[in-house]
Amino acid sequence: MCSIVGINGKFSCSDVEVMLETLKHRGPDGYGIYTDGNIYYNCFDDINSCDDGFIMAHNLLSIVGDVKLQPFKCGDLTIVANAELYNYKQLIDDFNLDIDASSCSDCEIIVEIIERNYNGNLYDAVIKSIDVFDGDYAFAITDGCDYIVMRDNYGIKPLYYGCNSDKFAFASEQKALKSIGITDIENLNPRCMIYNDKIIKYRSEPKRDIFYDDYNTAVEDLKDALTQSVAKRVEDLESVAVLFSAGVDSSIVVQILKNLEKDIQLYTVGVENSQDLKVARNVASNMHLPLNEWVIDQEVVENYFYDTIDTIESNNIMKIGVGMTIKLTSKLAHDDGYKVMLTGQGADELFAGYNRYAKKYDTPDLLYQELECDLNNIYNVNLERDDKSAMSNSVELRVPFLDFNVVDVAVQMPYNYLIHSNDDKIRKHILRDVALKFGLPEDVAKRPKKAAQYATGIDKTIRKKLLKKDEYRKLIEN
Repeated sequence: MCSIVGINGKFSCSDVEVMLETLKHRGPDGYGIYTDGNIYYNCFDDINSCDDGFIMAHNLLSIVGDVKLQPFKCGDLTIVANAELYNYKQLIDDFNLDIDASSCSDCEIIVEIIERNYNGNLYDAVIKSIDVFDGDYAFAITDGCDYIVMRDNYGIKPLYYGCNSDKFAFASEQKALKSIGITDIENLNPRCMIYNDKIIKYRSEPKRDIFYDDYNTAVEDLKDALTQSVAKRVEDLESVAVLFSAGVDSSIVVQILKNLEKDIQLYTVGVENSQDLKVARNVASNMHLPLNEWVIDQEVVENYFYDTIDTIESNNIMKIGVGMTIKLTSKLAHDDGYKVMLTGQGADELFAGYNRYAKKYDTPDLLYQELECDLNNIYNVNLERDDKSAMSNSVELRVPFLDFNVVDVAVQMPYNYLIHSNDDKIRKHILRDVALKFGLPEDVAKRPKKAAQYATGIDKTIRKKLLKKDEYRKLIEN
């Protein structure tokens, strides 16, 4: 994907230049800057060295088609975006946009549609437009007077903001803000936007209500929604990389890709004899699919330890374990030439995959509250870690389980479709029945969940080996 940065207030060219350089791994294919009504591409020479106003910029990672540098301008509006719209072809038709679908950028479509609704009020134009955008995005848009920064419903694309005495700034990663001396940094809630330096809530959180009363209908609706979700995320891709643990979530994604007759490459990492490696080898072989694996050891974990902390911008030991798993698998994909990788992230929060959910089986209201809370906070707990881990290798993660329609179906599931008792060992029952409907064998569909950091052996290596050394132990937040 890409990165976006911006400053409102006192700034210098060197501020923006260092922010872009800090995030170059997210977009190595070129950059662009907007300031004072003007746009500049791959050049700082013509920009005033210091100013007091608004500036925003963009690093490009081109996935498909021609390289099109941002910002984009349409009428009075200018945009920079880290965006993937999965309904872009439909939007071109629905709004009769004069855009070539074979070579357009999603950002062009976003700004064109907002401009259609613009009548001198940027906020109203954005609010009227955003419900038609089906995809993952974070963007900043200005009409030269006001500016708005926002992200998709679930926060799949990261976005941070912060301020000091003379500037307000935003960026796709915290490290870009830190590079210009901003240390008081917040994570933008996906239900909020930045509007002229102010945080405004404009969306409500998804709730669990209006439950299905027929199990078979729920199974078929979920099966259809997942099929459509995966299909639209790979429509323009000839070959697809998948972060593969061989659990039910990633296996469903792979089976749908097989049904779509896509060329598939699976990626797995783990220490020798780790669960993920053993099971992934077996399942990949049975599915007749190629598996690119990285058998890691203590040396690899040590070599990537500091880099992973820097990448995920956290020293939480559990996040390091998952982040390193994604960082290593996405490196394999990058080395094979892939810029996109699919993952099964989000399924546990939607279908009660964690063991702690089963403990609330006898108190459904509390279970629903916890599921809602976890879904609403998944951006802060998991998604941004995962995005940054993959983007450190210039690989974009796509998350079919967090498609709007999949989530809409999932939040209508009664608790007994998900969990069968308070000591349920496998959970996610309706998702496992959907897996069987897709044609996955029972041993794959019913495989109990084990978290990535444990199943790969990375967490055990960190805890049992690295943390015996002071140099590593002092960095960890337990």
